Amino acid sequence: MKIKQRAGLLTGFFMILVGITAVCFYLDSAYHAESVVNVAVETDAGNTYINAAGYEIALWQQGGQSYAFLPSACKGMNLEAEIPEGTDPDSIVWLYSENIPAVFIDTESGATEQIHGDKNVKEAGKVSVLGADGVTDFCMPLSYIKSRGNTSFTSFEKKSYQIKLTDSAPFLGMDAGKRWIFISNASDATLLRNALTRNLAGRLDLAQSEEGVFVDLYLNGEYRGNYYVTEKVEVKESRLPITDLEKATEKANDNEDLSSYETIWTDTTKAKQIPNDPEDITGGYLIERDIAKRFLSEVEINDSYFITDAKESFIVRSPEYVSENQIAYIDNYIQSVENAILSHDGIDGSSGKSYQDLIDVKSFARKYLLEEVASNYDGGVASSYFYKDRDCVSEKLFAGPIWDYDVTWGNAPAYLGYLSRSPERLTRLEFHEDSSVWFTALYEKADFHQEMRSCYQEEISPYLPTLALQVLPQLEKTTAASAAMDRVRWAEQYAENETSGSREEETAFLAEYILMRKAFLDKVWIEQIPICQIELLIENVPHDTLYVFEGETMPKLPELELSYAEFIGWTSEKDGLPPGQNTPVYEDMVFHAMIQYP
Repeated sequence: MKIKQRAGLLTGFFMILVGITAVCFYLDSAYHAESVVNVAVETDAGNTYINAAGYEIALWQQGGQSYAFLPSACKGMNLEAEIPEGTDPDSIVWLYSENIPAVFIDTESGATEQIHGDKNVKEAGKVSVLGADGVTDFCMPLSYIKSRGNTSFTSFEKKSYQIKLTDSAPFLGMDAGKRWIFISNASDATLLRNALTRNLAGRLDLAQSEEGVFVDLYLNGEYRGNYYVTEKVEVKESRLPITDLEKATEKANDNEDLSSYETIWTDTTKAKQIPNDPEDITGGYLIERDIAKRFLSEVEINDSYFITDAKESFIVRSPEYVSENQIAYIDNYIQSVENAILSHDGIDGSSGKSYQDLIDVKSFARKYLLEEVASNYDGGVASSYFYKDRDCVSEKLFAGPIWDYDVTWGNAPAYLGYLSRSPERLTRLEFHEDSSVWFTALYEKADFHQEMRSCYQEEISPYLPTLALQVLPQLEKTTAASAAMDRVRWAEQYAENETSGSREEETAFLAEYILMRKAFLDKVWIEQIPICQIELLIENVPHDTLYVFEGETMPKLPELELSYAEFIGWTSEKDGLPPGQNTPVYEDMVFHAMIQYP
């Protein structure tokens, strides 16, 4: 099998090893080289490596067998590898990816223990990309690679990463930039929910919703699995193109390192004692709403932040270091936004401005819809970004960019405990114990609700069948071979997530979920059929909420399996009676679990 190598102005002999046979090609200075991809096997420091397409790939040992995870460029190649003495040829399982590029990252130390042990550790290195066609079309030094994520970092061995190139450059066909994110999708058995949701976000024109690229990642020669590479959420002309207040502040202070200034704390803010502000400090700001407990545990790590009266915690992501005047400005502005959103009439009593004056209702409605339609567990809770440009550009706060959609579309990984997989849900983004109060309040406002319903009816509902029946199958087909390798490499992780079905079964569930989601939400927002909530509590703690259209009969409530007690049944909070089967429902209801302790 011949695979195209990178074109170059090469003169001389080019030697390739196929097994133990040396094959030489003469490359003329104006010749676009084609060559057989080389594959050889050698050992180093107790590890066995395959030299494939010029890259060293370590064999992975599991259950007495050695696995060779090979990039798409090697598909269909006749491997005549030299097997080291003492290695049973039948113990090697050869697995091939297809269709997608392979990214090879090598750290300076050649080890990964430190970056896997602490997500704040960074290590320099180099990165190259081997296309599915066998062409290495990208190679550059790395300023660093580091692990990233919150729950994904602490709960999984398959880490997500952030890299920073030494120079801004196009990467994997995406617009030029320095920082890139490798999403592991460790909690998603299909590996597709992030890509699928970003596809929908692109239809809604939300900030930084461009789709990413699936790759096979090799770190220091070790196959790390299938990854989804995207832009980093950041203020840049090619990413979030708002005013770069950080650069303006640096310029106002003779390009001094802003982190070097003294930190100024209050009970609800953190900033830097930066002496000079640029003339206009009304933008741009990129802020992220975070879970209160995690936010409070990381106050030393978060360089700039503020907390609103409603205890909404916001990290200022850009500028990374803000002055006292800047934190006062954005804190006061967001407080005015919050006041207006939470007030009955939608007006901030202090400024007299309505929520329509202060926020971009269109982007907020679309951001709400993305979270609600996709049933995002973290919707409005974490990884929830907002941005504001200078007043001369816009005086409003916008929702976005988008981020983090692995626990969506009915995904219920075991590490999170019980999560409902039902597509018949209307959470209004208030079901999470750390939910923001903003979107729940906005849902009740007539103008916002009309904007949201119109967007759903005109833009989302007609597209959901396409998403389920065209986009999803194409994503599944493109990544099938890589996903099969990922399942072998991370078999224990899939078991811990209680993934019992095949990827085909998981993807079929996902497609059906999308279509059932559409059917349910069409009734809610297009037909506008009233809906009743049936809340289920265990020891006064919310367990689940069922949703019934007004006049429909009481659904069968779930049986519980409790490790610490025996579940007897459900009883109504209103009258102490069990749920009446086949009884029409016309109001919200609350039921408590009856438990008998040993």
